[in-house]
Amino acid sequence: MLHRLVYLVMAGTTTLVGLTFLLRLFSDVLPLASTEPQSVWRFEAAFLLTTAQWIVLGVVALGSSAIVVLTWKSVRTRAPT
Repeated sequence: MLHRLVYLVMAGTTTLVGLTFLLRLFSDVLPLASTEPQSVWRFEAAFLLTTAQWIVLGVVALGSSAIVVLTWKSVRTRAPT
């Protein structure tokens, strides 16, 4: 179980780095309140990448928390009282 969680966190972190790199390509996307015309496909792509980034961040955070809890519980059960 712990190995699978570690692999999940490693894959999620790699995906997060990749998505962050891709979002750097959309750094010129203007905010919605701007009066200048903007290309819709770039705004939608940036929105989808940001959404995917937040989802992967949540998966990595939950996986990391699960690793900490499993490690803490296993150390706690092994410790003599």
